[in-house]
Amino acid sequence: MINLRSIIDRINALLAEDTEASVTYAALEARLAIEKVVYDRLRQRHDYISHDQLKRWQPGAVVNTLLEEVDANVTLTSKLSMAKTPVKEGVRPEDEEYVELGTEIGFNPKRITKMWNALARLALHVRLPEHRDDHISAYGDKAQIRAKVAEVVEELERLAKGTIVTSGYGPEVSFECDCGETNKRRAELLRDGQHVHCINPECEETWKAIKKDGDDIEFERVTIPIECAGCKVRLDIPWRWLITMKPDQMANIGCHACGHRNHVKWQLAQAKPPTGEAEARPI
Repeated sequence: MINLRSIIDRINALLAEDTEASVTYAALEARLAIEKVVYDRLRQRHDYISHDQLKRWQPGAVVNTLLEEVDANVTLTSKLSMAKTPVKEGVRPEDEEYVELGTEIGFNPKRITKMWNALARLALHVRLPEHRDDHISAYGDKAQIRAKVAEVVEELERLAKGTIVTSGYGPEVSFECDCGETNKRRAELLRDGQHVHCINPECEETWKAIKKDGDDIEFERVTIPIECAGCKVRLDIPWRWLITMKPDQMANIGCHACGHRNHVKWQLAQAKPPTGEAEARPI
């Protein structure tokens, strides 16, 4: 859990110096604080998504990925409570007496994204000169920067009231990758045919979610088949391992049946569309 109090104190100390340089540095600290808040939510939920499937690093993009694929409630305020006594037969959950364990404070993703962008626009870039005699200022407008930093500090103060962080709630499904890693996903967010990268950073396997009748979800490997040049057996090669190869890069694949080393290479080749398929888009 991020210690927001120490960050807030550091920002306020810089604002108290009230120089162009200190206020600019306060803006940098405030922008980093927004990133830390978002990235901490990601860190707590990283068991549910591979780092390779994060589309972009910007806080707004990270939040959107979490909302779409990991936890639909990641931006909401939630309280976690525990019953004082074990569950008793015939007693409804709502009738139990609970002890509150803590609260995770939510946030408006659009608002913090706007603040994050505004801090960069106001403080972290030098103004582009419009002509040869245009003056290049050392810093941005101190009053505008200060006002935006104060807005961020107010939001950080609110978030600092949180006492817990969670990995989210809700039914989940899991499967074991061939590498031995257990992968989990929130069932309600999985789409039929969705690709799931193994969370093991050393593994390049990708799995496809297949929704069955009812609530059943199965996972199958996503592979590209090649024929062994030595014994003609089919080799299923991890899809992601092949498509991430660079143009003209050579790779060799050992056959599990005969041990023959098969070589593959990404190369541009002239192609003819199969009968019945539309012609390729003209250049």
